[in-house]
Amino acid sequence: FCVTSAVLSQVVLSATLKKKNGIASILTKIIMQMDAKAGGELWSVHIPSEQTMYVGIDTYHDSFVRDRSVGGFVASMNQRLTRYYSRVSWKEAGQEILFDLQVLMTDALREYHRLNGEYPQRILVFRDGVGSGQMAAVQEIELACIKKAIATLPHKAQLVFTVVTKRIGTRFFEKRGANYANPAPGTVVDSQITQSEHVFDFYLVPQAVTQGTVSPTHYIVLEWDTNLKPDHLQRIAYKLCHLYFNWTGIISVPAVCQYAHKLAFIVGQSLHRDPSPELAHYLWYL
Repeated sequence: FCVTSAVLSQVVLSATLKKKNGIASILTKIIMQMDAKAGGELWSVHIPSEQTMYVGIDTYHDSFVRDRSVGGFVASMNQRLTRYYSRVSWKEAGQEILFDLQVLMTDALREYHRLNGEYPQRILVFRDGVGSGQMAAVQEIELACIKKAIATLPHKAQLVFTVVTKRIGTRFFEKRGANYANPAPGTVVDSQITQSEHVFDFYLVPQAVTQGTVSPTHYIVLEWDTNLKPDHLQRIAYKLCHLYFNWTGIISVPAVCQYAHKLAFIVGQSLHRDPSPELAHYLWYL
């Protein structure tokens, strides 16, 4: 339906509805998911930054057609971060770099202007799914494509481009009396162990865990053309972890990254072709 007819759909397994325990909670989550797909605003977090667009980018390797991969591109369309514009991009298998980001970014800026009557003054891009060996290629190709798209605006827009990495071995502990415990959610480490070859970087502990050690997320800033302070980006990144409508708790990455991952996964795992462009303003892939 999401390819040819642009019809929103919801799949529910019969085994799920037959569960006796917790059925009320299950039905509530299904209804919330359907509401989010249809454009409902389940909740929001106040971020005091007007005329700002948040962009998430991630990639997934097509499970059916082995010689290609798919990239997910998601951009926020309102200040409350409850409306999004989504697109996909196809590329050769194993290729993580998106060469057509200029087109995707230009389309997103055009849609932002159509909905708001103005272009964003500030654009914050969060790029997920990048290994340390691809950092230079991302900077030379993807960042350059986004800059070209922004250069077409009638005014100079601020740009922050950040690589988000969650698969790391770094762990932090907080000393509490004679014992050590996981740091509280929202803890930021931005000195001593950070890297010097980039603009700046920091680690953010987004979640609390009941077992084991919590995994921080590493943010590496490749472009910093803004009047924001690093502390502002750190707070924004943490708040964005609260805005994923498919989970009522806090996730490990900014919501725009998780939306981009979910989009790329659904298209690469199940559709294997472009979804209908009429669904671009819906979170149909949740």
